[in-house]
Amino acid sequence: MGIAFLPYCEPVYTRCITLITQSLRQSVEAQQRPNEVEMPDKDYLIVALDLLSGLAESLGAHIEPLVGRNEVLQLLSLCAVDPTPEVRQSSFALLGDLTKACWHHIKPYTQTFIPILAMNFDPSHISVCNNAIWAFGEMSLKMGAEMRQYVLSILPHLIRVMNQKDGQRTLLENTAITIGRLGTYCAEEVAPHLVTFIRPACFSLRNIRDNAEKESAFRGICYMINLNPSGVVN
Repeated sequence: MGIAFLPYCEPVYTRCITLITQSLRQSVEAQQRPNEVEMPDKDYLIVALDLLSGLAESLGAHIEPLVGRNEVLQLLSLCAVDPTPEVRQSSFALLGDLTKACWHHIKPYTQTFIPILAMNFDPSHISVCNNAIWAFGEMSLKMGAEMRQYVLSILPHLIRVMNQKDGQRTLLENTAITIGRLGTYCAEEVAPHLVTFIRPACFSLRNIRDNAEKESAFRGICYMINLNPSGVVN
């Protein structure tokens, strides 16, 4: 339905927030009183996060008033460190969609979310890793040169994922796009490492259909090559 769903958005959004809050609260109580309180069914939490992602993706900036008036980002920061991989996977998808839809609400939380994302650049959980890298890439676009303070600590994790043998295709594509985007705004920091990722990154990017994401990645690669042409000689 897209924007046609806007009149129904608020009650659905509010119900999702209620489900997330109740699930997190029950998790805490179950840890504190394991003999009295059962751990909640995480499926309800995952579905609520996924539905919020759908709203953010469909409604875009129209969801901003709802995000701005409640504690969704505090809740999201808790979900992002949940021990259940599927919860983290859905959390990072929501983070990426909210970054695209209403960045000015996300921006104050970058110091909270970026280290959490980096801790999940672990290909042993492919879907979690994929969503974490995608969300980080969306944040990179919004932050621009402000991302420089994080580049040197984040880049080695991305390069390690990029150089996987027989890595999952979508994960490698998202990683290549994210590295390219870093090169757009932080070329001086990333260009010296060009030789460590340029070949697998280009192999991955060539398989993506032409779109804005691919363009942003190749633009960054061109900036980096301009600074460090020897990085592509071999």
